[in-house]
Amino acid sequence: MVTQPPSGELAKATISNLDDPGAGAIEVLFNPTEYSMSKTNSWQQVKVVGSNVPRLEFTSGGATSLSMDLMFDTYESGEDVRDYTGKIYDLTKIEPKTVDKTSGVGRPPKCMFSWGKVFNFPAVIKSVSVQYTLFKSDGTPVRAKMSLSLEECEDDTKKAAQNPTSQGTMGETVYVVKPGDTIDWIAHGELGDSALWRHIADDNNLDNPMDLRPGQVLGISIP
Repeated sequence: MVTQPPSGELAKATISNLDDPGAGAIEVLFNPTEYSMSKTNSWQQVKVVGSNVPRLEFTSGGATSLSMDLMFDTYESGEDVRDYTGKIYDLTKIEPKTVDKTSGVGRPPKCMFSWGKVFNFPAVIKSVSVQYTLFKSDGTPVRAKMSLSLEECEDDTKKAAQNPTSQGTMGETVYVVKPGDTIDWIAHGELGDSALWRHIADDNNLDNPMDLRPGQVLGISIP
């Protein structure tokens, strides 16, 4: 039986570290009220004898950029709002699991911005800036506005999902587990048949497929 998320439950936007899936998803406190996407392509002009207009030849596509503002407010709980903004800020730093043992060179992690079941954007964080706007009497910030810009790191037309731990090809999509998800519900939504949950479990070497964590990254292959 397919277990559906509770009716009317608000889907929260999340950001996951694809290089460290065990870290879990970072859930934003408030969903963005809007976001913008932009993309540029490169074209080369080729001179054509006797023509008023050169011929344009496509050279390459640019990465799609996703930009948004996020609000964080912990005034009522009294928590330090940096406990939340800092988790996203840390995704701009070199991920230890990417450091090459020989050269010692690493990079910040690849991420997945997800919102519900309809928007998954694999990307890297291009820029982040945080403005703190409200403070407790001791100076602890409890309200912040974050400007976040992500840049696409995977071609949608050539996606081939990989096992997050082995980087081996597994199929065609990557799925980030959301709060309330069950493996049979994921199988129903991604493969059209809840009975294929065991296929997903086998592909991802899940010891206990009924114990999924929000932010966990699963490779979904076509059986």
